[in-house]
Amino acid sequence: MNMSFREKSIWISLIATLLIFGDYFLNVISLGVLPADAAKTAALGLSLRALFLIVIVEIIFQGMLAVSNRKAAELGADERDKLFEYKGNNFGYTVLAIGVFISLGGSVLLEINPEFIAQSNLLKVPLLTAHILLFSFILSEVVRFSAQLYYYRRCD
Repeated sequence: MNMSFREKSIWISLIATLLIFGDYFLNVISLGVLPADAAKTAALGLSLRALFLIVIVEIIFQGMLAVSNRKAAELGADERDKLFEYKGNNFGYTVLAIGVFISLGGSVLLEINPEFIAQSNLLKVPLLTAHILLFSFILSEVVRFSAQLYYYRRCD
């Protein structure tokens, strides 16, 4: 299994995103049982931690990959890489658009029927709309990376 520089880079981003934001969202879901102020403070702390971790992990691992593959890193993307990126972006954008519309629909639903939130602890997550949008973005990135990897594997 001989992988290109770009494919290795995508794998790093996919694994880092899944691990860091998977942990983030599992922790955020559990905040629904806390008092509102404590939940918001905890959510902010979790957000900052996830942001810090993703930046540090990407810098370290992408840097190590670039140093170990200096020539490939300097070449840039070829036509095949650009095509796979384009196709992955299409899938990711579709997921993001669906997530935005779900978030908007949820906001409208909660404005029309505020009692709906009292029926579920999951809906008591602090900053619910922001987390739905963030989840949509992260899911779109995972779909984008996965689609790109699919095309790399399919063409090998």
